[in-house]
Amino acid sequence: MKKLLSISLFALIVITLTSCRCNPIKEAISLQLELYHESRVQDIYKSFCQDNLGPGHLIPNPEAAKAYLTEELEEYRSDLAKGLYDKPQIRYVPTGDQNNYVRVDLSVLLDSLVGVPTFLDAFVRSANEGKKLSEDEWKAKWAEVAKVIRKDFPDIPDAEKDLATIDSLIAEGNLILHHSEAFQNAYNPHYRIIATEIFNALGL
Repeated sequence: MKKLLSISLFALIVITLTSCRCNPIKEAISLQLELYHESRVQDIYKSFCQDNLGPGHLIPNPEAAKAYLTEELEEYRSDLAKGLYDKPQIRYVPTGDQNNYVRVDLSVLLDSLVGVPTFLDAFVRSANEGKKLSEDEWKAKWAEVAKVIRKDFPDIPDAEKDLATIDSLIAEGNLILHHSEAFQNAYNPHYRIIATEIFNALGL
């Protein structure tokens, strides 16, 4: 039942994102804020960045990626056992407005919905082979997103301040950002980015 619930919610998200494409950027931001009320501009940036740049880095050493994944899984399992937070109701969330990638919560591994080797292979292939914009293309894309935030979402806490900070970081060549502290505290994210086509092949 829980798996069916996750699938139906994921399908609803995709339908929502594709049903009205008059302004896909605005639709994607609205969905982000609906799913994650504590999102800040930094978290919106991260979603669109992941959608256009993938996990952010190539992974030349799958063994290192496996070791880091194993460590994070143990932390996740321990935190759940202590009751510090619950598994998310929605396990699969598309990124950005193009939905090139999907955030897949690591609870799929804890619940044995997919094996670690299969999941790790999907993540590594997504990082190394997934669709990515060039740095200049991404900067242009973010400028579009920032314009929509300023026009339609000025009430996001510290929006203008965070937009200015992000502009400064981008100018310094820092394109990959972490989630905001507010997001981290509210949602305790544990996920990996999987290219949509590869995700679909997993059968989750």
